[in-house]
Amino acid sequence: MEALNTQLLQFFDKLLWISIQSSVLIILIVLVQIVLRRRLGIRWHYFLWGLLLIRLAIPWLPESKISIFNLIPKSIQQGRLIESVSKPQNDRYMGYYLYAESAEDQEIQQESDTKAVFVGFIPKLPMLWLAGVLVMAGYVCVRNISLWLMVKRERPITEQEILDLLEDCKMEMGVQTIIGVVVSDKIKSPALFGFIRPRLLLPQGMLEAYGLEELRYVFIHELAHLRQRDIYFGWLMALLQVAHWFNPLMWFAFGRMRADRELACDGLAISMMGADEPPRYGQTMVNILENFSQVRYMPSVAGILEDKSQIERRIKMIADYKKTSRSRWAGAMLLLAVLACVVLTNAYIAKADFTFSTPTKLGPAINSQAADGDASISDDGLELFFEGRRPDGYGRGDIYVSTRAKIGDPWGEAVNLGPQINGSAWDNTPDISSDGLTLYFTSTRSGNWDLWVTTRATKEDPWEGPMNLGPTVNSSAEDFGQSISGDGLELYFASNRSGGSGLRDIWVTKRATKDDPWGEPENLGSAVNSSREEAMPDISPDGLTLFFCDYMGGPHRPGGYGGQDIWVSTRASKDDPWEESVNLGPIVNSSSFDFSPNISADGSTLYFTSTRGGATLFEVVDIWEVRILPVVDFNGDGIVDSADVGMMVDFWHTDEPLYDIAPLPYGDGIVDVKDLVLLAEHLTVATDDPNLP
Repeated sequence: MEALNTQLLQFFDKLLWISIQSSVLIILIVLVQIVLRRRLGIRWHYFLWGLLLIRLAIPWLPESKISIFNLIPKSIQQGRLIESVSKPQNDRYMGYYLYAESAEDQEIQQESDTKAVFVGFIPKLPMLWLAGVLVMAGYVCVRNISLWLMVKRERPITEQEILDLLEDCKMEMGVQTIIGVVVSDKIKSPALFGFIRPRLLLPQGMLEAYGLEELRYVFIHELAHLRQRDIYFGWLMALLQVAHWFNPLMWFAFGRMRADRELACDGLAISMMGADEPPRYGQTMVNILENFSQVRYMPSVAGILEDKSQIERRIKMIADYKKTSRSRWAGAMLLLAVLACVVLTNAYIAKADFTFSTPTKLGPAINSQAADGDASISDDGLELFFEGRRPDGYGRGDIYVSTRAKIGDPWGEAVNLGPQINGSAWDNTPDISSDGLTLYFTSTRSGNWDLWVTTRATKEDPWEGPMNLGPTVNSSAEDFGQSISGDGLELYFASNRSGGSGLRDIWVTKRATKDDPWGEPENLGSAVNSSREEAMPDISPDGLTLFFCDYMGGPHRPGGYGGQDIWVSTRASKDDPWEESVNLGPIVNSSSFDFSPNISADGSTLYFTSTRGGATLFEVVDIWEVRILPVVDFNGDGIVDSADVGMMVDFWHTDEPLYDIAPLPYGDGIVDVKDLVLLAEHLTVATDDPNLP
């Protein structure tokens, strides 16, 4: 139950952020409509609302520096509103790092006590929202089902004169859909109902009270609704309004959207008429207003009198209607395109910047005269597992380990893991678990490239006999180059099995707990995989950063540096999709073959295999390391001092990416003590401020 509440809270957080963005868009659309009221064609007023529907219906949109949402403070972006408000007040300050005991502490505590009741209510908001959704959704469904049952019971009219008139109107409006006409005393005003089998609903007595010319205008109006796909958009509006029922601006926007829809429908109908017909069409609208009631809004219905308060505006529009000139049409298209670039993009998120040191080759204890590669460093940084193709091995490739007493010490002489692990086949790409007790590797001992696993009771105990991961994970194709997540619940690997998007793709298999079996592998999709070859994945300890390389067999991904390159993809959380992959750049990647990445647990060092320095791909490769250095000179004055600390403090406990520097390389989504500690390691100027460490 707690997990469900957490997921609901996270979902509502994101929904609230989308609602805030959409509120900004609503205000912008209304301002544009007011400023350009006479210059913007009436149908374009309605089309502007399409931007809002797209914004609400598609939550994942590209980032842009010209997005209007860059004006929204970063502290309330990216769906952390509820989380930041509901945190205990003490957690929103840095304690020892920010202030000493002072008289202000009492004021802070009093403020915290005052807000305690409010803060305690915040986590209940998602449940309140869900209750509102269920009530509104139930109401909409009941009303529409009731109308559907009523229409289903009524027989369509068969009067040939009316049906011929409808067919003439359909031909005039370019509509080929089969439409039935239903008359009922339950209907209060003419309306179009349904989108699978549409019905033209007429109130009792209308056929007798109105002549064929007036009925023609009614039919043309409703057929205009059909041409505009207004029933489809009506259902979309209803679903979005149910989801955002808590936002009063949404109610205003959808009400105005429906009013503009009627004017756009009038405009489309008039555009199909002769020059002398609009006045008679307008008079028909007035007559219907005098004799029939306003239709109660339902998403499955598009009527004529949905908003009586707009009738004066509609009549004025009909009287003044002029067809849009080509120049005005082109101007409206340009305006819509510009607005789309501004509002259908998300705020540009400047990632915490970092750079790489110059790569260095590990010493002779690791790299030999033979091929050494595919390194995997333990979380404590004291064991380095790798593949070696040395003369003293048991097969074509064996797994070795080098150890050291503490970080900073030189690596000890590499040791073969022995015949218990290594066989006469090819054993490579070792990957050590976060606790150091489970070792995954790839082997050809079963006659094919398969994933294997071995365990040990403690770090001092020997490794047990390896086990094949079985047919759920391994296939009849090549499965290799695995990486286990920090929590041990996700295993990433490369495979050329069927169902992928390229020659070789990266897949992931998951399990609920470490005691559960692995599930069916899933392809990571187009953000990571391409039509080329991807392999050697390495997942960061927090599970949010994935390093991989384009495979040595080629062809290589575009955007590389000549040989085999290392790429990276990130995601905001484990429930979010992977973002588009980017190349790590020319410091790590070279014109040689650079592959098999492995990030250290603290994110400070990237190990990789390379042929740079004169090595050859299939004979000699070496293990290299490169330091990841955060850029913490936030104000760009050339030094890292208390000014930079102050800038970080200003965004304390927010998700401002520029100051979210820890853990390396991309942070964890929140500016906190970990970021301050990393910043403190790079301070270049001493400070007398007693509040700073």
